[in-house]
Amino acid sequence: MTDHLPVLLIGASGMIGSAIASLLPEHGYKVRVFAREGGSSVPLAQPADEVVRGSIVTGEGLVDAVKGVQAVLYFASTSVPATSGDNPAIEFQASLPPLTNVLNALVRYNPQARFFFPSTGGAIYGSCDNAPSESSPTHPLSAYALGKALAEQTIRFYNDVFNIRSDILRISNAYGNARPRSVPQGVIDHFLDDAIRGVTSQVWGSLEVQRDYIFVDDVAHAVLALLEATRRPSSVFNVGQSESHSLRQVLNLIEQVTEGRHCYELVKDQYAGVARSSIDCSLLTHAVGWRPSVSLQDGVALAWRRKNEFRNR
Repeated sequence: MTDHLPVLLIGASGMIGSAIASLLPEHGYKVRVFAREGGSSVPLAQPADEVVRGSIVTGEGLVDAVKGVQAVLYFASTSVPATSGDNPAIEFQASLPPLTNVLNALVRYNPQARFFFPSTGGAIYGSCDNAPSESSPTHPLSAYALGKALAEQTIRFYNDVFNIRSDILRISNAYGNARPRSVPQGVIDHFLDDAIRGVTSQVWGSLEVQRDYIFVDDVAHAVLALLEATRRPSSVFNVGQSESHSLRQVLNLIEQVTEGRHCYELVKDQYAGVARSSIDCSLLTHAVGWRPSVSLQDGVALAWRRKNEFRNR
């Protein structure tokens, strides 16, 4: 860590945000959490952490939140692929105004802080036969992917015009959340939640759809590695396993860890996304030495154990 200034975490109650909030204090970082005004209390990693309340939608509280931090980790969940659907207006209204509110606060009150943004590592490239790198052309085929592409362009504008320093993380399909998912995103977590509840999962499209899956702890370690290498230009990094697995393989692993408790049905009239996504993450490895450490098989088993432990608390 280059200094003792806190890190601002927006979205600490989300899947990736909570993993980051748990990891950073172990490495000497003080985490300042930005929490929704009027919302429930966010569990903090340690008593010395700070909480600033406000709203990224209205901008309330952002001035106090961004002052005096070395980095802003913007992991707020404003939309997901299933909720934005095919209507770009829903995606833009949900995601772009809060993002620009945070960036404007940085420009005015802490332009030296580094800004971290989670983009999508699969949908933004479209369907590819080979694993795309960060220099590959983007080809969004959904409103969600288009929203992420526009968010990236917005951040680049702030980089070029206002000298904001940023890291954009194009994250593949993250999973490993102990808490039940409240949105229909992330098939592994969603299906494991269904198994616990005894609910039949809906599988959209085909069992041969392939995705690059990444365990959430590995994403948090990627953020940590980038935080610890702060003297860098603004960058875009793929964050994933650099390999794809079919939905059929995922369902087989879930059947094993749940001992047959998971049931599913095919629903063919829903959009299943691109046919295949796998990303090349070698740039991040070369830049900061990060590599994923949790295999899909081990990750599904660990996610199942976490969910059962959370349920039994």
